[in-house]
Amino acid sequence: MRGMFDIDSPLMNVLNKAMNIVILNLCFIISCTSVITIGAAITAMYSVNLKMVRDEETYVFSLYWKAFRRNFIQSTMCWLLAVAAGLIVGIDFWFTGSMEGAVKNIFYVIMFVSMVVYSVIMIYVFPYMARFEDKLGTCIKNALVIGGANAGYTFAIMLIILASVAITFYNPHVMLRALFVWLICGFSLVSFINSFFLRKVFDKY
Repeated sequence: MRGMFDIDSPLMNVLNKAMNIVILNLCFIISCTSVITIGAAITAMYSVNLKMVRDEETYVFSLYWKAFRRNFIQSTMCWLLAVAAGLIVGIDFWFTGSMEGAVKNIFYVIMFVSMVVYSVIMIYVFPYMARFEDKLGTCIKNALVIGGANAGYTFAIMLIILASVAITFYNPHVMLRALFVWLICGFSLVSFINSFFLRKVFDKY
């Protein structure tokens, strides 16, 4: 029994990791109170989780805010560009619905490809900025290239995100419980799981 509760025992490591995920989630939510700072918050969260999956984290709270400050300008610029691009894709998709005939089908294909490209970039660009130091344009380009070159991992990450969202909105009763989980540990937990795949991808470069 004594060994089970030693500070370096497997049980204590799991409990410590769980506590770090809760603390990280709280930091993320606090830093997302302003919509503008969401990009910096995502980058900081992945900065910590990419270390956590390798057991390289020390003090999660200080690591998070250090990464938040370090990547704030670039991540915020990227986030604002992402929001603008998302709005453009959404508006184009809405206008495509008012078209008719073969032109409509062609534009739907174009919109589908655009949404796939946008999704791949959004999956990788903030973790990439957390892991590497590059100019913004290079980060966006490399996010797309890395995502395309590692389609299996990209699909797995996308499936985890979509499944999390689908479970959340499955029905009103589930949604209330799911929202509670998101507030306690949801964002950082999904990021933590994705970081196992991302670390394998980034270790190649």
